[in-house]
Amino acid sequence: MRRMLFITIVAFIAGGTAQAQRAYDVDILAETFGFDASTRKTVPLEKFMQGCPARDCIPSIDSPKYVAANDARHIADDDLVITLAYEGEHFAFPTRILDHHEIVNGTFAGEPLAITWCPLCGSAVGIERTVGDTVTTFGVSGVLYNSDLVLYDRSTETLWEQIEAKGVVGPMTDEQLVLVPVSIARWSRWYSKHPDTLVLSTDTGFDKDYSVDRFAEYRESTRLFMPVSAEDDRVHAKTVVYGFTMESGDFAITESALADEGGLEVDAAGKSAVVTLHEDGSVSMLRDGETLHPIRLFWFAWYTFHPETQLVMR
Repeated sequence: MRRMLFITIVAFIAGGTAQAQRAYDVDILAETFGFDASTRKTVPLEKFMQGCPARDCIPSIDSPKYVAANDARHIADDDLVITLAYEGEHFAFPTRILDHHEIVNGTFAGEPLAITWCPLCGSAVGIERTVGDTVTTFGVSGVLYNSDLVLYDRSTETLWEQIEAKGVVGPMTDEQLVLVPVSIARWSRWYSKHPDTLVLSTDTGFDKDYSVDRFAEYRESTRLFMPVSAEDDRVHAKTVVYGFTMESGDFAITESALADEGGLEVDAAGKSAVVTLHEDGSVSMLRDGETLHPIRLFWFAWYTFHPETQLVMR
């Protein structure tokens, strides 16, 4: 197979230089998806960085298994879990498992949903698995955009940018996936409020070591693995923020500003609002009588997609 021309640049921002260039034998965009200059898109193909040798190199979990919270011996009190409260049911997805898979395609309270996780951006996004009129599953495309996971759906093979949940290349370009609120919390905090939670099992069908926190060092550094289109140094690049998108403007608040439970009054895009850290670790905003749910992620990732954002920090 011909050697691809596409080169992935791994940028180490802390050192100020790109330390590595990596080429792959297969150009995923051109040779796997068949995309070219005529393909419908909102992001130029050259803006995508290839992160692995093939599509689905990071395998999604398509037949998830769960254990009751009381039997979840594979998770410690302080571990981070992606949390889902849906139609009266509660689920937790340990990030140490999702670090190896990034997508769980499942059915929750009878509805086909996907839980997605980008360890590079620290972002968790829940979405409905219906694209157009078809229930589908999502996979890892093998390319990234602004260091963020790019999904593809297995019915139309459209590429979807995870943080904004929007089609960026292919037949469903510019379409918006239906979001399902998820959050990220320490396991002990979530479990104390939702003891009925089902926890994603390590019985995934793959031979992986889920006991190791693969990204611990990465979270502490300012180093980025991929280039991003905009940067801001008001806070550490990996500072955890909660980002809200509103018609009147974007708003982010740091996790440290919400260190104490209860509501914090803020000016959010020109209107008074209350951001609340709930006892189970989830966060919401009450603004103009409407409850808004954020995405929790690293500051650099929120800022690169929302450079005009307002920031509240402590």
